[in-house]
Amino acid sequence: MKELVKKVGERGQDNLIAGLFPRALTVPVSIAAGAGELARGTVLSRKEDGTCEVMATGGTPAYVLADPVDASGTEAVAAVAYRSGNFNPDAVTVAEGYTLTAADKDTLRKYDIIFTRVLPE
Repeated sequence: MKELVKKVGERGQDNLIAGLFPRALTVPVSIAAGAGELARGTVLSRKEDGTCEVMATGGTPAYVLADPVDASGTEAVAAVAYRSGNFNPDAVTVAEGYTLTAADKDTLRKYDIIFTRVLPE
């Protein structure tokens, strides 16, 4: 019974979610071994072996990471990613030195992942 009231975690405002449509739906993914520490909002590309890595040149974007994950080890790590949703382009991350292109955003739109800039208050 104790586990029913145990605090699982907290999340502050990070402005990742920019709107309610399309709905932010999640799926389980596997992060490739050695990918390092990935922050919530990292755009992921799917490799041929089915694992995911940080979006970089030559990748095909597929998901947005829902929770931070540490994949620094030698084995793939289970994670949760958004397969659809409306995200703030200023709150997502990609590999260092890479910028999401219009083609990347078009590819993500096919999966119902869109970007809406959130104006500062």
